[in-house]
Amino acid sequence: MTIRSVQEEEFEIISGLLMNMGKVETRGLQERFKETVQNPNYMFIGVFRGGQAVGYAIAQDYGFHLRLGKKTCRLHDLYILPEHRREGLARQLMEATCDWCKSVNATWLQWNASKESVQFYERIGCKSLGYDEETPEFEIEFNK
Repeated sequence: MTIRSVQEEEFEIISGLLMNMGKVETRGLQERFKETVQNPNYMFIGVFRGGQAVGYAIAQDYGFHLRLGKKTCRLHDLYILPEHRREGLARQLMEATCDWCKSVNATWLQWNASKESVQFYERIGCKSLGYDEETPEFEIEFNK
């Protein structure tokens, strides 16, 4: 099992995961994929086993808040194929995402979770900020 950056030429093996995650606008997907992989303000990592992708995470560096001078990153997706869940892979993706956030000097990592994933985030020590019952918001603060 390897966790590493997703490459441009891996669209075909990653696109299946994107489709499984759901809510995909397929028009322009390959172009958006390429732009995301190339953009240094994004972290796009995958979990690979035997040449197959079994999960991925995408986070974005939103940059510094003008008044506060602190940086926020946003986790857009964290997904593991159902047959590979409960193997610790999502936890490893989350740890790699937090490491990336720290490497870009982020103060916060924020995301909205599906109702189905709330238990996972709580198990790894994250607490929901609430706000929306359908997609609760989470936040990790670094460099307190």
